[in-house]
Amino acid sequence: MQILKPLRHGPIARLWAGLSLAAIGDQVYRIALIWLSVELAGAEAGWVSTAEAAAVLFTALFAGAWTERWDHRRTMIGADLVRAVLALVPLIAWATGQLTLWTLLIPSVALAALRGVFEPALQASLPRLAPTPGLLTPTNALMDATARLARLVGPTLAGALAAILPTAGLMAVTALTSVASAVAILSLRRDLPRQTHDTHGSRLDLLLRGFRAIRGRSYFRYLLWRGGVVNGLWVVALWLSLPLAVQRGGLEAFGVKGLAVVGLVMGAYGVGNVTSNLIVGGLPIRAPVAMILAGNGVVGVGLALMGWAALAAPPAMVVPLMMAASAITALGGPLSDVPMAILRQTVFPLYEVAAVYRLSIVFDWGGMLIATALAPLLLQVVSPSGAILLCGTGIVAVALAGLTQPSAPSDWQAATQTS
Repeated sequence: MQILKPLRHGPIARLWAGLSLAAIGDQVYRIALIWLSVELAGAEAGWVSTAEAAAVLFTALFAGAWTERWDHRRTMIGADLVRAVLALVPLIAWATGQLTLWTLLIPSVALAALRGVFEPALQASLPRLAPTPGLLTPTNALMDATARLARLVGPTLAGALAAILPTAGLMAVTALTSVASAVAILSLRRDLPRQTHDTHGSRLDLLLRGFRAIRGRSYFRYLLWRGGVVNGLWVVALWLSLPLAVQRGGLEAFGVKGLAVVGLVMGAYGVGNVTSNLIVGGLPIRAPVAMILAGNGVVGVGLALMGWAALAAPPAMVVPLMMAASAITALGGPLSDVPMAILRQTVFPLYEVAAVYRLSIVFDWGGMLIATALAPLLLQVVSPSGAILLCGTGIVAVALAGLTQPSAPSDWQAATQTS
């Protein structure tokens, strides 16, 4: 199986193990965060996601002027250790009777901001660990699978731990897994030696590097704004509307309710993600834009089906059908994300990869910022289940709009032929 091929290489295997643990911890934290936020603020919990998106957007826009000068391995280690400390703040606030929306919001915003530092450094490091095209594609699929696997294990683990721990206590898992990730990256000293950076010029030059890199690539500009819209609608549907639909509908299934039901639906999402990763990791990527559009279409259809199930299915079938729709939704993620990563790492020079990835973060999280800011207004007009249906329909429309884009960009062909 091609996606497992990189695990034969010790450095990649250690990195993947550390990132997988960290991703599981992040999912546990995310489940606990959104549930506590909904309990404290109802539909206004969407402002937590809005603030997180603003933090990531700001970091991705401006941190490059400084972090482009830093060693990527040390940057990732530092981000992991800071994340471990921040994850404990809500737990301490709960233990001292000070848990409020603000004591959830502030550390969560800081944690989100670290994504704008950690992820570009990771993306720029992967071509160094997997320098050949035959290894780079399955490595990207494997790394993409970390978040997908976490969406299977994390919600299930959160649901199980919620039976024996207070919800705030779940956040300690993130602290432990972040330390484990830092240790794994620390072990890559020989494999990721301190690198020199092409960082001549002013901070403004470094800030604009990503925009300059995509100049003349119209298809990539489409992919960027598409990512913003799709991610914005996706986060509103799954991370805000879904918990609200479960809470307000009093949904129960298989003897569980509340947070555990959210865990079941998100666990099904993880199953679909992992299944799709196993398939996509072994596929030759000959038409990346077409694969990205197909993946987005699957996500949209799956969310629309989830919204329909919550609105119109027989009561006994609501949760099972939502779980099935969640799994379908998840199939589209790797189908779009893996070719997008390969495009960035293959078309652009190595020294531009982090800047271009940071630009992708700007659009993705900018879309989330706008969508989550508008979500409370939407939820005043339609039910949470209706919002899920509308978000899925919107994603399908964006994918259809991309049919006018070239399916095999000339610079992608040139890059693959010279690799």
